[in-house]
Amino acid sequence: MIMSRVFLSFLGLGSQLKQTKQYDYSKTVFILNGVKSQETKFVQVAELEILGMNSFDKIIIVATQKSYDTHYVNIKRRIRELGTADIIPLIIEEDMSPEGQWKWFEMILDTIDYGDELTIDLTHGYRSIPIVFSTAVNFLQKAKNITLGAVYYGAYEKNKGLAPIVDMKDFYIINEWAEAVSRLVEDADARKMAVVAQQTDSFQAGELNDEKLIKAFDDLTNTVRNVDINNVWAKAKKAIQLIKEKEENASITGKILLKLVMDKFVLIATDEPLSGKYDRPYFELQLQIISLLLEHKLFMQVYTVMREFIGSIGMIEIEKAKISNKKGRNQRHRFAETFIKMLQYEERNWEFKDKEKEIEILRPYYKKLKNNRIESILRSFAKDLADYRNSFAHAWTTRKEAKSDIEEKGYQFYAELKEVVRLLEKNGMLN
Repeated sequence: MIMSRVFLSFLGLGSQLKQTKQYDYSKTVFILNGVKSQETKFVQVAELEILGMNSFDKIIIVATQKSYDTHYVNIKRRIRELGTADIIPLIIEEDMSPEGQWKWFEMILDTIDYGDELTIDLTHGYRSIPIVFSTAVNFLQKAKNITLGAVYYGAYEKNKGLAPIVDMKDFYIINEWAEAVSRLVEDADARKMAVVAQQTDSFQAGELNDEKLIKAFDDLTNTVRNVDINNVWAKAKKAIQLIKEKEENASITGKILLKLVMDKFVLIATDEPLSGKYDRPYFELQLQIISLLLEHKLFMQVYTVMREFIGSIGMIEIEKAKISNKKGRNQRHRFAETFIKMLQYEERNWEFKDKEKEIEILRPYYKKLKNNRIESILRSFAKDLADYRNSFAHAWTTRKEAKSDIEEKGYQFYAELKEVVRLLEKNGMLN
């Protein structure tokens, strides 16, 4: 819901006239959206005439004391001739220091309310004031949920009878792309890229506005963040294939953005087809996923994946154990949890209710792991890992507070799992 429709403009001095040494603007006729204004000195007056005074609830004129004294009475009179409106002068200091620039921004910010629709004219203004505020538009969009109606610039040239007013609003989509890229790089989250692509015109990397590509980004992101571990590979592979198809004819900006997605997810989209078994490619993919989650500090997901990784190790020699069918998944339910418990408790305490048969089937494989130093590595951290994962599952409500070494332990457990996979391969236990 829009609170107020605000027109915000910057009032400068203009050029100094040789005869009088006074500052003023030259009269001209402006044109916006094919509509001409009356001849006027002020681009703001031309815009308000063409757009209509009833388009705005509030008009803010930002000026220095000098430009206010020189022009404000005149521009206010000209605006009043167009109709009634709430006109607010905002006088800022001529301090060009970083502190002064910040003060400009905060003074202007204070005049804009949450949910306003903001139309801006950046044509005039004291030195860098329009630039400072233009840079801050993205902050207003995020912090005050403003809607950007238009960003106008009057392209006046001396000796030309007609001055076009151009709307630069579409360029501000770059702020949205910047946020989307940040989310991808920092959080492995491609969802914002999909949203921005839908808002983007064809000349602004609009080739990314492809329904199949957006769906692939969305599916991939959800699969990673929801820890749908056995489907990440397929989702990532589909997204990478679509990216490769798009890259050939993409714009320069589009290629940069597509490469960011490619670089982020290519390691979990291996070309080697997964067999559905608990084999070397399966565990290498799991390690890549853990690395990705650690990099982006998705620790709850990391600990969940690592715990299930240990359960998967217990499935390596279970007959007909597969991730790709119901029977195989039922096998996992029986044996993976039992194997995890076997590592958390001393052998003399293996008295798990109704799991005697599973323990006996796993025992020969367990002895192999023990003989090859793999069991001791897993046992050294399996209980701690389960404890961290369970604390996440219960939102740390069973403790005074979350542990301070979550990240450190995550990388430590990841290193141990990599070593386990290396030893499994070395001892011929992993195809």
